Amino acid sequence: MREYRADIGAMQVMQVLLCIVGAGVSLAAAHYLIRWVWLVWIVVGIFAGTAAALSLICLPLYFRKLRIYATSSKITLTAGIFFQREQSIRLDRVQFVQIITGPFDGIFGMNFIVLYVYGGQLTIPFINQKDRRELAGLLEQKGVFHVS
Repeated sequence: MREYRADIGAMQVMQVLLCIVGAGVSLAAAHYLIRWVWLVWIVVGIFAGTAAALSLICLPLYFRKLRIYATSSKITLTAGIFFQREQSIRLDRVQFVQIITGPFDGIFGMNFIVLYVYGGQLTIPFINQKDRRELAGLLEQKGVFHVS
């Protein structure tokens, strides 16, 4: 059994994006609500607190608990922050695979593998380039080829 984990680079990119979006929404709120200074501070506090909680608490918890286990017969994904969800797919039931890569997949780990089976799918998120190639090789050994 081989264990894969989420790439930390993807988490860092998402943290930066959350901070940028939070700052942008706060600036927009300050611009449009400038007449009501007390309301500006409330809105900015809510958006800044939400962005901080998501980027400093929720994302690290999610990435720490995200695990992918691959054996010769199945792939299992375990994920969740407060409630753990486990999803398994037998490799002999996979109909086709879609591999989604980002423009900087070697740096940021924004790679996704979607396994399609009759009646459902399993998305393997945020794996690095090396693990993506290894999983694609395992699937090709089992006779499952991917669509890019």
